[in-house]
Amino acid sequence: MRTRLFPVMLLGLAGAALTACGGGGGGGGGGGGPEEPPPTGDVCSEASGDQINHDALMQKNCPRLSDYNLFTDAANPTTDAHGGGLRYELTTPLFTDYTSKYRFVFLPEGESAAYTESEVFDFPVGTVIIKTFSLPADTAHRGFENETLLETRLLIHRENGWIAIPYVWNETHTDAVLKVAGGPIPSTLIHNGEQIEFNYRVPDTNQCLQCHQKNDGNGGRFMSLIGPKARLLNRDVDYDEGPQSQLQVWIDAGMLTGAPADLNSIDTIPAYNDENVADIPGMTSQQLHQAAKGYLDINCAHCHRPIGSASNTGLRLEYDRAFEGHESEHGVCKRPIAYGGGSLSFDIVPGDAEQSILHFRMASDVPGDRMPEIGRILVHEEGVALIEAWINDMTPQSCAP
Repeated sequence: MRTRLFPVMLLGLAGAALTACGGGGGGGGGGGGPEEPPPTGDVCSEASGDQINHDALMQKNCPRLSDYNLFTDAANPTTDAHGGGLRYELTTPLFTDYTSKYRFVFLPEGESAAYTESEVFDFPVGTVIIKTFSLPADTAHRGFENETLLETRLLIHRENGWIAIPYVWNETHTDAVLKVAGGPIPSTLIHNGEQIEFNYRVPDTNQCLQCHQKNDGNGGRFMSLIGPKARLLNRDVDYDEGPQSQLQVWIDAGMLTGAPADLNSIDTIPAYNDENVADIPGMTSQQLHQAAKGYLDINCAHCHRPIGSASNTGLRLEYDRAFEGHESEHGVCKRPIAYGGGSLSFDIVPGDAEQSILHFRMASDVPGDRMPEIGRILVHEEGVALIEAWINDMTPQSCAP
């Protein structure tokens, strides 16, 4: 068994009044001591019974995750949510250093999200999105009992818009504490029999906005979500009654309005998880294309789109953007604008992944070269394999010098 070592990456401190989110999280290896408990009478101390502390969620960044009373077991944020919180899953998840992710959505009582065809659903004020990152000891054996809790991120829709609050799990994994400054967390996992030691990172606030911000078209920016879109949520999820259509569960629970009557009509991103790498040799060109487009959509398109933070690159990777007739926007024979490229000249050289900047940056773990720039320290080997196969499957073409 080989061991790979990744150098410690020092993280600049964020402003104490700001919160972090973004991609790559805090750690369950003990990221600092717990905060002082809130004073008597503080809204953070008002949670009780099986009711979530809605007032605190809307008003204050409490020192402990448990102050919000979101889960039956404060030490297990992967199941049994209070307040009607519902677990949800994506067809293809965003990669974050081989962590498992446990997602929940909480809506204000009596309110629902509005369906949109291409963008994230329109969630009402009072919505809370929770994502917990948990690191498996061995990626071959996932599940809460085989993992170490790292961080739980809260995305809360308050009156003035969405905010992000990161909570890092303490050394005993009994609670998570507010960690506005983030920091690197020494971590170890086994993947495909190889032991990997690395530093899982909590990003600073600017990095958070780099992924989650959108341009409003008038020179302003606002924070938004990434994952809760129809094309990523249109899948079966194993609830208590067995596998059920996730979107239909949302509709039946009154959590979603405006969805098409025929959910099969939704242009859905196909599932691509690590185990699907074994399917690549048997994929047709169309299957490869759809899987690769879906992978780039969740991992890259929140920045690489006209209203994203990487709009100046000219690279457009949304799943619903037509490829035929828009090959250059996807990187085909396109020279990079915001990246030197080194010895490589084009984002994608059809038929030659090794000469393509997109493939090179995905396969790199070197700061300044790797892509995404934030959100990961490790190379997603299975994602690289998919994009490599996709590029190599394209009809070879000589890009103009």
